[in-house]
Amino acid sequence: MTDRPAAPDELLRRLRPIPTYRDRPASTGADVDGVDPDGDRVSVEVVDSKEPVVLLFLSSSCSGCAEFWTGATTLAESLGPTVRVVIVTQGPDQEDIEAIAQLSAAAQGVEVVMSSQVYRTYQVAGPPFFVLVIGTEVRTEGVAWGLGDTADLLRRALDAPAAR
Repeated sequence: MTDRPAAPDELLRRLRPIPTYRDRPASTGADVDGVDPDGDRVSVEVVDSKEPVVLLFLSSSCSGCAEFWTGATTLAESLGPTVRVVIVTQGPDQEDIEAIAQLSAAAQGVEVVMSSQVYRTYQVAGPPFFVLVIGTEVRTEGVAWGLGDTADLLRRALDAPAAR
């Protein structure tokens, strides 16, 4: 068995997540409504927000989500103060509320919203998944494969011109 050469850096920079726009009209975002881990109603303006919004779709039972729970604060800081990061889980009827409360404590400064409806609206098949919405446009979305790679992809999408 021979070793394969490493992929060129330029090729790796051009990689994008698998398109997952599915049937959402014109790749538009949607506001987020649900409850926080304490059961209080929460609403997050996503569409036409003054700042870009990153939605991280996570779960308490997802092993691939662990690094996003512990690294959500670092991710938010790396994207800068003008980007809002929000963690979205399934609703309380489908999640372990106590586990979500404990995990959200690790994600200091990052809002956590529990809403199965938001999973359906964004057609998320399963976590970890991310969506970046700027204005009304879903700028990029995909499976979150590692905190560092997801952060790099989000930074590139934030710097890219809007689709026309």
